Amino acid sequence: MRILVLATTMACICAVPAFAEDIPADLLGHWAIGGACDKADDSIHVEAGLLSFGAQKGEAVEFFPNDSPSGNGAIHWTEEGVVDNFEYDATQDVLLHNGEGYGMGAAPDVYKRCKS
Repeated sequence: MRILVLATTMACICAVPAFAEDIPADLLGHWAIGGACDKADDSIHVEAGLLSFGAQKGEAVEFFPNDSPSGNGAIHWTEEGVVDNFEYDATQDVLLHNGEGYGMGAAPDVYKRCKS
């Protein structure tokens, strides 16, 4: 009986999915492709729970801390079925926009932090 309870408990623990967290404060703000912060069409703005391209209205997003194949955290759209994401590479302090999702062969757009 104890073995059954232990096995059931372990199966439940191992099956727990990754949950989204709040977007870290250091990712909030304005980011632009290649650091071209004056080009609205090549920039994004990250707020708590929202991400917007250029001057567009913000869309709901979530942060997953160890999501990417590299183990980096990533911002994902909350809307079901949208696969593009913004992976945070802390070593370079950049957001990598994987427009087709992970591993689809397209190089990511590199967004650099803009000075506030």
